[in-house]
Amino acid sequence: MLFGRGSKKIVILLICVFSLTLAISGCGSDDTATSEETETTEATEETETTEAVEVESAADFYDGKTIEFICPYPPGKGYDQYSRLLAPYLEKYTGATVVVRNVEGGGGMRGVNELYRAPADGLVIGIQNGMASVTNALAGIEGVVYELDKFSWIGRVTTNPRVFITKVGGPYGTIEDVINSQDTVRIGATGLGGSTYVDAVVVTEALGLKAEVIHGYDSSGPVEQAIARGDVDAMWGSWSSRRDFVEAGEAQVILQSGEERLSDLPDVPTWFDVADTPRAKEILTVQEGLHAVGRPVAGPPGIPPERLQFLREAFKNAMEDPDLIADAEEAQRPLNYASAEKIEEIAVGVSQTKPDIEEIFVKAIKGDI
Repeated sequence: MLFGRGSKKIVILLICVFSLTLAISGCGSDDTATSEETETTEATEETETTEAVEVESAADFYDGKTIEFICPYPPGKGYDQYSRLLAPYLEKYTGATVVVRNVEGGGGMRGVNELYRAPADGLVIGIQNGMASVTNALAGIEGVVYELDKFSWIGRVTTNPRVFITKVGGPYGTIEDVINSQDTVRIGATGLGGSTYVDAVVVTEALGLKAEVIHGYDSSGPVEQAIARGDVDAMWGSWSSRRDFVEAGEAQVILQSGEERLSDLPDVPTWFDVADTPRAKEILTVQEGLHAVGRPVAGPPGIPPERLQFLREAFKNAMEDPDLIADAEEAQRPLNYASAEKIEEIAVGVSQTKPDIEEIFVKAIKGDI
């Protein structure tokens, strides 16, 4: 016998202890795996819950709040009309109350500056004259406090088809009359840096017109009155803002912007139709890009991403709403939606202008030509 009775008991005891240890170890391993699986499941559920809360939080945040919508031009004008057309549809898709506030001054610059410096909580947004905003920044005009690439872009309401109008019965019934004129053509415009002024001096430069740009008029009526009186011969402006004046029989459109003619003006040549040199076409291509920025809506820098995305979706839904489209048609205010990404792309393209062409625009904006 190798083992005595006492030795057998010891061996049995060791076997039991060893077996118990294995059992405990196995249980511990299962518990650890179960714990890890539980933590992973809980983490996944927590992530899904957090994402759901973020989607809901933007809607919940805006529900019942008030959004201030800055319009940088006077009541009753084109930008104001667009702002007030859009407001109820932004209310519909955000759940907030939208209040339009007109912040006039500086050819629209004051309102844009105020928008840029507004709190970044997503409760202040506004419309801009995209061309003026870009050109003022490009030329470093005194008083500009904003940086274009830092705005929280939301989308574009419309482009700005431009028209060159002259007095009915006056000496300039066609663009050829202007091009061939031996006399100096007097073109009325608003302040330096404004789109009517930049259009006038840039197109004059591109087409080699014999013209004098007389600036300092208010944004619409007074320039039109000056044309009616014969104090000036012509002016540039957006078609939507000049249409009433033209349809009243006071003025006629003799030139329009764009590569294609508007359906409203099928017999009026575009500036590319009359540009007869590569340089002229290059200048007008940049000018066309500036107008393509149009009338964008933006917020100040730093709006929380989920709120900005919510605003972009609400804006897109509003712009595609059949009732808004019908209201805009009735008000003769064309819509031409573009996404925030598209606006940024256009602005970048304009900023990459060749130095010699950029210099023309900088001088135009500063009133040096």
